[in-house]
Amino acid sequence: MRLWVFLAVAVFSATPAPAADFNPPLERLVSNYIQPAMAEFAASVETLPDAVRDICADNGPEATEAFRSAYAGSLQAFARIQFLRFGPLLEEDRLSRLAFLPDPRGIVQRQIRKIYAQEDPGVGSAESLKDKSVAVQGLPALQLIAFDRDSEVVLGRPGAEKDYTCGYALAIARNLVAIAADLEMTWSDPDGYRALLLSGGPENDRFRTPKEAMEDVFNALVTGLIIVRDQDLLPALGTSAAKAKANRLPFSRSGNSVVYLSGELLGIQEAVASLGLEELTPSDFQWIFNALGFEFDNAQKLLSELNPPLRQTFTGDDSYSRVSVLAITVKSLRDTMALELAGALELAGGFNSLDGD
Repeated sequence: MRLWVFLAVAVFSATPAPAADFNPPLERLVSNYIQPAMAEFAASVETLPDAVRDICADNGPEATEAFRSAYAGSLQAFARIQFLRFGPLLEEDRLSRLAFLPDPRGIVQRQIRKIYAQEDPGVGSAESLKDKSVAVQGLPALQLIAFDRDSEVVLGRPGAEKDYTCGYALAIARNLVAIAADLEMTWSDPDGYRALLLSGGPENDRFRTPKEAMEDVFNALVTGLIIVRDQDLLPALGTSAAKAKANRLPFSRSGNSVVYLSGELLGIQEAVASLGLEELTPSDFQWIFNALGFEFDNAQKLLSELNPPLRQTFTGDDSYSRVSVLAITVKSLRDTMALELAGALELAGGFNSLDGD
């Protein structure tokens, strides 16, 4: 899938200083959002291996609820970082290994069926799993083997494949822990990508100016909003309620669509707030920040009114209409970011962050 978005550059009567210093906002983003969010993600996924072991030892109500909670918490923490599509998250295929998305052709399911048919021993440990296809390593793969189509937890239930599934689930959990730890460490390294992002200049082969670095960040933020609308919402909405496909909502199998969507939007909102761009934005355009806050709040309100699991409720109440309004709201957010705020800050650039299946 390839999406191109071009941020418009407008000429305003009141413009920011030609030599606006974008380094302070970038430093705030890294210190106040990216590093804490990466640490939160690492801490969240650390709960998964124990949750898998416990439910595989005893799949009673307590262990089942603990696993469900650990999975949802990990998913929410991942949602808050998945839009940071530059640097460490893209290196070593980390993003795809964490979550192979979108997957409209069901590649995850097809490859996992093949694994089970062959009883592939290579998914029994994190060390061997990391060399497998990215589609069978991450959160969508764990969802597929741990939940049924009715969003019930089936991991640990008695059956011929219990031990194999539990071993595979534990390997996924440990693999996620390793990837998350790498992300946290890489962003904390003062000589790592952080230094590259914050040292734009003639000697920097990636960012010739701090403005170029900010444009990369801005592109990632807008791309995140495009993903929510175009990849997460529109395929599920279809052309009408009669043609809706609730199973196309992200992580609908586990009943976590609302958790994930809320996390995506909250992450983008908090990242924008951490930049503190008000100080670089002309007074004529300060309204943009109130507008963004209003629309982000509206989006969360719409999500809070949904009744998960959406596979069971999407067309049975007002869920479809609320998700339709949510798609419109996210488009408004995208336009305000990509056109109004980018223009006010004289940021420009085309981007393509959505290659892949």
